[in-house]
Amino acid sequence: MTTVRPSEPPPSPQHASEFVTVTRIVHPPAVDIGLSVSPEATVEQVAAALASMPASAVFAEHFGDVDVTLVFRETASSGD
Repeated sequence: MTTVRPSEPPPSPQHASEFVTVTRIVHPPAVDIGLSVSPEATVEQVAAALASMPASAVFAEHFGDVDVTLVFRETASSGD
């Protein structure tokens, strides 16, 4: 998973398939993990991307309509 600090350029996804990407952005004390899904994504691709994320991350918000990004958040207390 790609980790980005606020002063760094935009992240490039670490876990990616053609239709699913996972991007991690650090903004202390939290870490946001974005799961972006295109309509053509399979359950297998989404499940693999979710499996690459920390189990302690909590769903925080979402963006999009057809192409969707789900944002999960880790806090310093939930580990990294």
